[in-house]
Amino acid sequence: MKKLIMVLLAALVVAVIHPTITEAKVMHDGAEVVKGQTGKMTFTKDIKVYKKNPNGTFDSLVVKRNNFFRTYDIEKYDGKTFYQMGQYRVQATDLVVFKEVPLKIRASFYQNPSYININRENGNYGRYFRKEDSLSIYFKDTPNGQIVEYCDDINDGTYDSCRRYLGTDLKIADTILGEEKRYELIENTIGKRDPLKESQPDVMYEKGSIFVTGGLIINGYVLVFVTEKDYYVWLPDNVLKLVGDK
Repeated sequence: MKKLIMVLLAALVVAVIHPTITEAKVMHDGAEVVKGQTGKMTFTKDIKVYKKNPNGTFDSLVVKRNNFFRTYDIEKYDGKTFYQMGQYRVQATDLVVFKEVPLKIRASFYQNPSYININRENGNYGRYFRKEDSLSIYFKDTPNGQIVEYCDDINDGTYDSCRRYLGTDLKIADTILGEEKRYELIENTIGKRDPLKESQPDVMYEKGSIFVTGGLIINGYVLVFVTEKDYYVWLPDNVLKLVGDK
């Protein structure tokens, strides 16, 4: 018993000297913000929302008036806006009240963020930019929401070197930078023009194909070089196996 008491006292001393470090919650507009969140949504009355199952059927959920829900990905096309609320997808109407989480707060969850345009109607869907690409990035608040401006640091001042996006037009993704490596494709896979699942498809690449990459991974996609076509394409990192020289 005495030995057990000594062990417990020692554990207590360690806990006091080295307390467990917990990360502070990120708060905005009276609620906690989580990684990947774009905003929060409430409804002006009780409504039913739907999700589509893999077999083509739909499940529904009744959401109550004034209860708030976190929103994640946003889609914009054909003049419509859709919010992803967990597994449920909600079209923007006068029954939906959406409040944006400022992009600067959203970006704070990422050590090395990339910003990807997810608005299909502004002509640059899938285009991404990073601070490391000789760019300066600015976050500006306006009455219509946050504007993100990125500017080329290398210019002679004779032209506008900046591009501007609404914060809700951008998805933030983790970015990994590494060295040049060789990968083998472990299953037949369609390449993508941009690092997004919904991006325009390239062509089907066969299992066993070898690719060289400079080590750039964005949103779970690896930028690889297609030797026979002399251009780059994005492939999911979970279908690539690291190989040595052949």
